[in-house]
Amino acid sequence: MANVIFSMSLVLAGPVQGAQQLLTGLGQIIMLILRFLGSVVLNINSINQFLFAKILLFILILLIVYTVIKKNGVFGGRNNKPIHWIISISVSILAVKYLPNNFIQAILIQYGALAIGLTVFLPLAIYFFFIHQSGVGPFGRRIGWIVFATAFFALWSFRSSELGSANYIYWVAIGFILFSIMFDKSIHKYFGLSDFKKFQDKHREKMKRNIMRDFRVLDEDFAKGIINRETYNREAHELKESMKALSN
Repeated sequence: MANVIFSMSLVLAGPVQGAQQLLTGLGQIIMLILRFLGSVVLNINSINQFLFAKILLFILILLIVYTVIKKNGVFGGRNNKPIHWIISISVSILAVKYLPNNFIQAILIQYGALAIGLTVFLPLAIYFFFIHQSGVGPFGRRIGWIVFATAFFALWSFRSSELGSANYIYWVAIGFILFSIMFDKSIHKYFGLSDFKKFQDKHREKMKRNIMRDFRVLDEDFAKGIINRETYNREAHELKESMKALSN
């Protein structure tokens, strides 16, 4: 039995070692490609953050330039894809190759701001619309914000020493929470009831159309002698009162 297990381990060791060698070879190929792109194409002699940033910028510029050229058919018509790709790649290489590192740092700041805005304020935005579309009253909304602010401040206090200069971002978030509590009624009037008001207006217009339709049917019935004058006057008065109520 032991011999069988030992033989099976040898059989399995072959594919595992082969896979490891394959992955190692692929890794070396990828490193060679990155070094080539860094030194020849992107003008960077070492693998660092600027290399990956330039690669991503190169891809973005390439896609944008290719899309613009393809949509407008500036060079060679819209169906000449080789020329489109050659021009797009050339423009992208020239745009990225001689881009100084300090400009890359400035570009990365904007993407960092995008990441912070999405990760920090997206939960606030979700909770904000939940509070104002949940149907609770002003007191319930304020209690909801107080609970959220308490949990937010408690979790932040445990990590504030590790965040360093990034703490000011969370002060802005706390300011947003306090603003939402102080101006709850005004904010709710603008955001929370806007959809309901649209629905209400559509329903009112639909009711007016129904009343006008009933007026037309009532006139036809009276003209054909289906109803008498007394019935006509009574129902017409009711329809006019309904229309007046909807107009108020």
